[in-house]
Amino acid sequence: MKNQNNILEDKNLNVQQKLDELKNEYKTTPELLGDLCSPNDPTNTEKLEKIGGPQGIAKTLQTNLRNGLPHEDLKKNVDERKLYFGENKFKEPEFKDFWELFKDTFNNPTLKILIFSAIISLILGATVEDPKAGWAEGTAILIAVLIVSFVTAIKDHQKGMQFREFNKIRNNTRCMVIREKLYGKYEIEGVKQAISIHDIVVGDIVSLDPGSKVPADGILYRAYGLKTNESFLTGKSDEVRKTPNEDCWMMSGTVVTQGEGTYIVTAVGKHSQYGKIMEKAIGKEDINTPLQDKLEIMADQIGKLGLYSALLTVIVLLIKWGFKLYGRINEGQNFEFHDLVEITNAIIIGITIVVVAVPEGLPVAVTISLAYSMKKMLQDNNLVRKFESCETMGNVTTICSGKTGTLTKNQMNAVEGYFFGKKYDAQPNKKNLNPMYYQLLIKNIAVNSRAYLQYNKSNQKNRIFGSQIEGALLLLLLEKWKEDYESIRKKHHNENSFVQSIPFSSKRKRMSTIFEEENGNYLVFCNGASEIILDKCSHYINDDQETILDSQAHENFFKGINKMASSGLRTICLTYRRVDSNTCDERWVKNIDEIEKDLTLLSIVGIKDPVREEVPKAVKESQNAGVTVRMVTGDNIETAKHIAKECGILKEDGIAIEGFKFRNMKTEEKKKMIPKLQVLARSSPEDKYDLVTLLKEMGEVVSVTGDGTNDVAALKHAHVGLSMGIAGTYVAKEASDIVILDDNFQSIVLTIMWGRSVYDNIRKFLQFQLTVNVVALITSFLAAVFGQGMPLKAVQLLWVNLIMDTLAALALGTEPPTRDLLKRAPYKKSSPLLNGIMKRNIAAQSVFQLIVLLLILQFGGKFFDLNPLDAQDKLHLDCIVFNTFVLMQVFNEINCRKINDEPNIFKGIFNNWIFCGFWIGIILIQVIVVEFGGSFFSTVHLNAFEWGVSSFLGFLSIPLGFFFRLIPATSD
Repeated sequence: MKNQNNILEDKNLNVQQKLDELKNEYKTTPELLGDLCSPNDPTNTEKLEKIGGPQGIAKTLQTNLRNGLPHEDLKKNVDERKLYFGENKFKEPEFKDFWELFKDTFNNPTLKILIFSAIISLILGATVEDPKAGWAEGTAILIAVLIVSFVTAIKDHQKGMQFREFNKIRNNTRCMVIREKLYGKYEIEGVKQAISIHDIVVGDIVSLDPGSKVPADGILYRAYGLKTNESFLTGKSDEVRKTPNEDCWMMSGTVVTQGEGTYIVTAVGKHSQYGKIMEKAIGKEDINTPLQDKLEIMADQIGKLGLYSALLTVIVLLIKWGFKLYGRINEGQNFEFHDLVEITNAIIIGITIVVVAVPEGLPVAVTISLAYSMKKMLQDNNLVRKFESCETMGNVTTICSGKTGTLTKNQMNAVEGYFFGKKYDAQPNKKNLNPMYYQLLIKNIAVNSRAYLQYNKSNQKNRIFGSQIEGALLLLLLEKWKEDYESIRKKHHNENSFVQSIPFSSKRKRMSTIFEEENGNYLVFCNGASEIILDKCSHYINDDQETILDSQAHENFFKGINKMASSGLRTICLTYRRVDSNTCDERWVKNIDEIEKDLTLLSIVGIKDPVREEVPKAVKESQNAGVTVRMVTGDNIETAKHIAKECGILKEDGIAIEGFKFRNMKTEEKKKMIPKLQVLARSSPEDKYDLVTLLKEMGEVVSVTGDGTNDVAALKHAHVGLSMGIAGTYVAKEASDIVILDDNFQSIVLTIMWGRSVYDNIRKFLQFQLTVNVVALITSFLAAVFGQGMPLKAVQLLWVNLIMDTLAALALGTEPPTRDLLKRAPYKKSSPLLNGIMKRNIAAQSVFQLIVLLLILQFGGKFFDLNPLDAQDKLHLDCIVFNTFVLMQVFNEINCRKINDEPNIFKGIFNNWIFCGFWIGIILIQVIVVEFGGSFFSTVHLNAFEWGVSSFLGFLSIPLGFFFRLIPATSD
């Protein structure tokens, strides 16, 4: 032990020595840098000037504002920074440990009364009733309560661990940093790369785009039209313009709404502004879902019914005890302490009935089913951010899906187009292009873009990061024309020439970049949707010279655009314009529309994005499931129609319409058209929001996909918002309910299947538990009323309660989904939890079980050759009743696997090893309880004949269930 302590001390000493070394190396502290970005602190500017501005910070932190952290010994460098400045992780919500949860289970008033009564029973039984064995029942009840509490604590602990795991996955987003890096055959300085926000370190150079989250505190030193939303920190909802000279404080947790920028990280984790707030405001997430709320109401109602039944049972038992005592007193006998045992037993039975009747397993079953489904959905590339969305997705009636990356592969390639007025049916050779205008074209592609490529050595291909359309043009530049786009970009992306960048948005359908040339004038590059940009052009390059774009040329280009679009190609116009210095006010354009006109057309490029092979089948499955799929896209209508037909979305009688036409229609006209609307092209964010609103008003349950900042309103407004994990911005993901990690429509269909599975699994459990409740309550009450004694003892009822609330919830709540779920229409929003089919099944099985149990109680003595008047034989008969009751529940659990009158209840049973394991486990434990429970469980040894009869009666639940399903019942 002493040696171990010495080792620990040495380790701590080594860490401290390293920290001292790093402190001397950096000559600053995490706390000092953490205070640089304090909001509303007037001394921030003085602190920044004292340290030497961004350049001084970079020097102190031994990084480079242009290239980022040095490539040499990068891992060691990052590890040291994490050790000294801290990691970019935050304190997690506190979850109770297992023993705290175990202690919390005893706060239940019913359990407290049951424990108190059991202790009284134990004392009276051991001292008055039977000094040798009278203690057994009270002790058995206490042990049963401990087991139930232990299992409940395990469930709650696992639930907490699962939520913690999902929070980690949900909060682990990615961001763009600039670090020195070598890739492929090109040696590039300061290459952008996507890393986890948890891997950000002090000294990193972070690149920001619209919709991205600021991952750590820092100082901005380059910005182009950058604005952020800081409401999370400051409470002010107004967008804040960020510039290196005025407001350069970048605070973690804020969101970029416009523009782009680059900043150096000064504080991470607990030292950042977000971290400081999280330290104070950390809390546990509310996990209740609408279905849980419904079930809690139902559980409360059933619990009240159980309470009334328990009170009636206790009253009947006490009345009978009173008459019995009265008769004895009339016969001259005195009151004995033994009489207290009967009172205590009556109270224990009543309380146990309440414990059994209160179906606390219903909300638990939702949690189990959701946790299981969410874990499995993650394997299917669906990250559920809001638990209720998993349920809602099962009842979705319409999906408004985007096109790019969702229905298509998002693997774009420039395949044909017009270059300097001439049509090429394939990528042109640069030798055939005019050198002067070729330089303008490659400069346009390189600098009017935020995408970048990274070479993958394993498959020897370049991977696109950012816009796939921009990436397709970069691939044309790099792979076909062998041009180094990075060196071109860096040459112009500097403070001397760069003026302004207006990023692409789904509303504008274009993007622009403005540079100052050496002569003091400005060069504008504007690229975007072909038919929109073409209308802004006044000239084009023709025969190697700039020519006026007359109506005939405009019509020819427009026909070419439509022809390419009709074959499924996305088309993009690349243009330029030179303007004089008077157009810009202090190197800033206030009215960009004045710049984006009188453009000169350089090229119209046709970009191919093939449909995913699996999408037509997935669309067909959705339609068979009663879900209408609509394509809502910003693409040209001809491109959209071609892809929609290829996917199976656009039918012969379907309507495809452009956003501006939809926008100008009256509300009533829209509602009449919407049932046949299948494609909405060239749509704006407002069009998508309007469509979602109208669909909701028409009673549809709407799911909508989105990936950009402009999609936030529609994502929030829909019943279920689906963001894209690859192409989606941070803002879109935060606004969504589910993140589709692979951006694939097929994964969206799987969310429908899982959503329906969750809902059905809860109903399966509900059908099972209510049958047990009804039979247990009525049997106990009738036996007490008609003088049969209590065939189901308190400890036996607690075992039954364990079967209902925990084991059955796990078995039925984890049934995996099948494709059969996609062969029926979604449930209506007004559909009750208990439909006609379920009510019929519960009633029929309950009547059958009650008849069997009452027949055994009434005639079992003769059938099994037992004398009910003999105490031992009565115990034996009660054990048969208990065993038959449990086995009927076990076999009925198989019936409950199906709730929609499916003929084959065994279909897929072996695909759920959890169900099979628990089903076999319950039987094995039942055998142990009956054969070895003895006085603890009030059971005796049963012979083979008695086991055979109990098993046969239990098995009868299955064939009778088949005949019960022939009785007509409504599914609503």
